[in-house]
Amino acid sequence: MYEKLTELIATGDYKEALYEFQEEYLHIGEKEPKDAAKLCLLEASLWEALADSTAEYDAIARGIAYDGGNYELFYMLGLYYADINVNLSYLTLETALMYCDDENDSEVIKEAMRGLEQSRTLRVRKLSFMILSHNDLDLLKRCIDSIEKYVPKGAYEIVVVDNASTEDGVKEYLKEKAKSVSYRFKLILNDENAGFPKGCNIGSVCCDRNNDIFYLNNDAILTQNAVLFMRMGLYDNRNVGAVSALSNSASLQEVTPEELSGYAGEELGELWHRKLGVDRSVKIFESYAAAHSYPVKRAYIKRFRLTGFAMMLSREAVRCVAEDYKVFDERFSPGYFEDDDLGIRLARAGFIQYVCKNAFIYHNGGTGFAQNENAMTESRNKFIDKWGFDIWGYSLPWFEAADSVIDLYSKQKEGLRILDFTCGFGANASYIKSSCPDTFIAGVCANSFEAGIAGLIADDVAFGDVNTMRLPWAERSFDIVIAERKHVCIGQIMRYLKADGLFLSEKINNGNDEMMDIIKSNADAGFDSERLDKLLSE
Repeated sequence: MYEKLTELIATGDYKEALYEFQEEYLHIGEKEPKDAAKLCLLEASLWEALADSTAEYDAIARGIAYDGGNYELFYMLGLYYADINVNLSYLTLETALMYCDDENDSEVIKEAMRGLEQSRTLRVRKLSFMILSHNDLDLLKRCIDSIEKYVPKGAYEIVVVDNASTEDGVKEYLKEKAKSVSYRFKLILNDENAGFPKGCNIGSVCCDRNNDIFYLNNDAILTQNAVLFMRMGLYDNRNVGAVSALSNSASLQEVTPEELSGYAGEELGELWHRKLGVDRSVKIFESYAAAHSYPVKRAYIKRFRLTGFAMMLSREAVRCVAEDYKVFDERFSPGYFEDDDLGIRLARAGFIQYVCKNAFIYHNGGTGFAQNENAMTESRNKFIDKWGFDIWGYSLPWFEAADSVIDLYSKQKEGLRILDFTCGFGANASYIKSSCPDTFIAGVCANSFEAGIAGLIADDVAFGDVNTMRLPWAERSFDIVIAERKHVCIGQIMRYLKADGLFLSEKINNGNDEMMDIIKSNADAGFDSERLDKLLSE
């Protein structure tokens, strides 16, 4: 297949090769996925020869979307990254080797990896999967099977802490697994259920101290290349301390039921996976993941906390926030808010945290702590006692305002300058930038604590009295200002907004018709300059 195109590329007749490719590409939708991926591989080779790196990357990504197990595409991606980020190059070559079934090509890949291993900038470490187990034998088996299937051999160890499972067969399965596997499998059997934070800490201490650690729930199932793309996120730059994935069930990291409905062939609602059962739910989610798991240039959403069901931490981050390797604060036992607490500690230490938009992990979702119905309330109060604020007041973006920004961006198709007086820890910035990555977002925070965390997400931040402080940005320089008028005076807002800019605020019916007219005219057709100048002088 594609003999003519292959020959044209090999002989350097690139003009004719482009014509031939275009003819073949017209019918790519009719081809089997593996054949479509091969066409993308030839396309990538063509663009590489023509020195068009952007087109080459796009072709590789498109090919991997068709066939996530094509080793030649991952090999090309490894070569693409060789002089850009040696760590990403090594990870993609390692994946190419895992998928390669040709002995001669395997040697070529190994040689390329050996070359990278000589680089002093290579930081890639092996991975310790820390699994906290409690019952759910079938899901536990699927979890471990998915690791063995989708993670390169020799690149990981598994540490399992069983929290006093009572279901028949769980301990027996784990004991047999520990005896039979060829990789390092460490099993700790607790006499009692230690809860989530303490159970994870028991496992953390047993992990290889040279490894990164991946905390993975026993009811979580990896999809193809999820771990690769998460590790690529972890090694995106030296400031990244933790990464996580998108899921069908994970707080603030969910693929919506509406997005998944097309892969189910029916409309899905909340907790859809509980209604359909594990077998069908996993197939639906895997189908979605297969269509969306491919290299992406801007694949990361910056967050100030990640959900603990699947969280990968760098060795440096672990050592920084938990020198004794007790990563989670055990005051939050039996569970809840320990991941929020860890997120704040990581952010305070200066580590960036990513949600990887091209990594997908199925999560069946636990039933909580049945023996302690008040666990969430109790842990929430413990968090407030420790930090002096309620994390729930910072977690969600202002959806109405943020969605208006995204809508305007989609219409203008260009970057925007946004000033957010409601910045907090950067929830608005995180949400907006996940859809509009080339926007510039400046945040105004109430204090230095907020600014220290928000500064890892927003492009620039300032803190102080929002009404009296002089902000470090040029006046009349923002396309959009987000503010609550009950907290920020109109003069301060308008001082930094362009004459044709947009002011997004809460809806207040205070009878001040003049104020409402100014805001409406701003949104619709620009300011009445005389009325605005009068207002600013008051």
